[in-house]
Amino acid sequence: MKTVPINALRLIFLLFITVANLACKKENNQPVKERANRMVLVYMEANNDLRYYAINSINNMEKGAANLDGVLLVYIRTSSVRSYLLKIRHDQDDNKIVSDTVRTFQGGGPSDAEFMKDVINYAQSEYPANSYGLILWSHATAWAPPVSSTITTKSFGRDRGDEMDIRDLRDAVGNNLEFILFDACSMGGVEVLYEFRDKAKYIIASPAETLSESFPYQQITPLLFQNSPVNLKLIAEAYYQHYNAYTDDRQSATVVLVNTAELVPLANQMRSLIATTKNYGDTFVRDGIQRLDFTSGFPVAGFDFSDFLAHNFNDGSLSDMSAQLERTILYKQATAKFLGIPIKTFSGLTCYIPYQGDINLSYYKKLDWYKSSGFSLLFGR
Repeated sequence: MKTVPINALRLIFLLFITVANLACKKENNQPVKERANRMVLVYMEANNDLRYYAINSINNMEKGAANLDGVLLVYIRTSSVRSYLLKIRHDQDDNKIVSDTVRTFQGGGPSDAEFMKDVINYAQSEYPANSYGLILWSHATAWAPPVSSTITTKSFGRDRGDEMDIRDLRDAVGNNLEFILFDACSMGGVEVLYEFRDKAKYIIASPAETLSESFPYQQITPLLFQNSPVNLKLIAEAYYQHYNAYTDDRQSATVVLVNTAELVPLANQMRSLIATTKNYGDTFVRDGIQRLDFTSGFPVAGFDFSDFLAHNFNDGSLSDMSAQLERTILYKQATAKFLGIPIKTFSGLTCYIPYQGDINLSYYKKLDWYKSSGFSLLFGR
């Protein structure tokens, strides 16, 4: 989920202008298929209370879209009737969206993973490039189970109360991406990142919630098209600096950049640590560990990963894990507080801490992280 409103009246006006613009703009169903250096697709599931913020984000993308070395596409769904694929064009006007509508989609089910897969495949087929990036923009609740007696939300893309299961979202995404940027809450946990380890070389995400103001797209849009991983660090740094500059509760941000090639070694290190220090049936300490889920009623707890390790393993056994974390995390940063709550410990990643009798445990066992990281040695398969 995202929180903290901005100027709603201006955004409502923007939405009105945008819909009028989309309705009258002539569609181009035969885009030129010249291979670009990079194509970035922003997938916005905004048929929810974020629709106005989605329009604002698109407007900021247009402001930052001068002289891009590639193609920036935005799929946006703000109603149940139709959705649009836009090709972003540079424009400095705050009061209108000038980008071209290259395709209109009629209907479609809410938060449909197969539909998302079709949109991604269409974008890459019609706008081929040497490399691809994907931004997933919407509400999210980490890896939260699709069904339980107390939890009704899922993990990504709220649309009329329905969301995608994290594994369905994973399967909808191709495995040819240079990067994935999650502009959505709490996707910087090891469970989520591990599901996407084969999908992109790098992932940018927030271990905690993200505010509805989103990433500073006017600033980061040019960086999306530069090939060096250094520029991905600059994107993460821009996100942190944008929110850290506030002096009120909007000074709330956590961000991490992960090298996905190091996630399997991280899981292997976790498995080795558990195998050599724990026995079947052992329980983990949960109290006193830094929490990075700050919204009341968030469906699954997010504990700081290094703080979890420090509370549950001897310091002498953690040197190899610490070294592996250094290889896995290319950038991490957090504001001193989040929505006014102090962040005392921040390692860049969150994790869940399962326990016997946990209502989430049966679903948690289905996640790849659980299978690979050694938790199955304690809780069984």
